[in-house]
Amino acid sequence: MARNALGWFGWFSVAGFVILTALYVLDLFADSLWAFSAFWTLVVAILAGIGALALYAGRDPTADTYEEDTAT
Repeated sequence: MARNALGWFGWFSVAGFVILTALYVLDLFADSLWAFSAFWTLVVAILAGIGALALYAGRDPTADTYEEDTAT
């Protein structure tokens, strides 16, 4: 069974999701803190979350915890 792991690229995507989600929540309460609309901030946050999940479920090329699964 393949192990799922995140490399630096996956963690960068997770950080983007967390930061953009926090900015979205702040934008709901204080309208002038963030230059972009709340809708587009949420859209980009969702895309970052989907990217993080895809890198976790797939094989993140920057993760170095994988071993070759070859049968001899």
